[in-house]
Amino acid sequence: MSTRRYLSPRKRRTAVAVVLAALLAALTGAGAASATGSAAAAGPPTAYARHVAAPGAAPAEPAPPPYRVRKGDTLTAIARRLGVPLDRLYTVNRSVIGSDPNLLRPGQVLRAPAPGWTAPVDAEYRISARYGLPGDGWIAGYHTGVDLAVPTGTPVYSVGPGEVHSTSTEGAYGNHILIRMADGHYVLYAHLDRMSVAEGDRVEGGARIGDSGNTGNSTGPHLHFEVRTGTDYGTDVDPVAYLAGYGIDI
Repeated sequence: MSTRRYLSPRKRRTAVAVVLAALLAALTGAGAASATGSAAAAGPPTAYARHVAAPGAAPAEPAPPPYRVRKGDTLTAIARRLGVPLDRLYTVNRSVIGSDPNLLRPGQVLRAPAPGWTAPVDAEYRISARYGLPGDGWIAGYHTGVDLAVPTGTPVYSVGPGEVHSTSTEGAYGNHILIRMADGHYVLYAHLDRMSVAEGDRVEGGARIGDSGNTGNSTGPHLHFEVRTGTDYGTDVDPVAYLAGYGIDI
């Protein structure tokens, strides 16, 4: 025979209040967690907009400090003083110098690339899609690289020293190459027309690795340039900021 424990009206009211408070706390916590999850899914994490070092990466060799042009300077003399190839110095500063490399104006500020680093293309291009651009056309919900619109067949170069991690002709990226850089990052070159390297190849900055194209899910000829901290999709970082750390502007 069971015995029912008697609670006074006052104790019953206290017990009900305790239960209701616990339920309210649980519901409030779930709502906060849901709101946090929604915010995280709204776009690329803040960290993606910065140049963050990959785990185990070697410290990046910084680019030389900017140089301010003085009266009587020539680009050849400046390149010799900074210890960088003349053609690369001009390529990096083409937007500042203009079409004539022999025409310098005092006060112009030139940037010198870090030794062994260069832009992915040495041709006129238009940025057709910037990094982080939101859109439903991308699985991540935003653009994970930067698109350089260039004609099919434009030479594509490794931006720095590294080793070819993989090449592929499949998927949305079409013909693409993934290179593990000396600093531990991974650089992806996608929608290529031709690939001239293979898995395991060692490459230096400025080595031609293929030609730009229009393969895979592409709306026109361009190079998709992407930088990652790992091999997987979604580990991207800002490719423009990454190259700027080596004195390369795109």
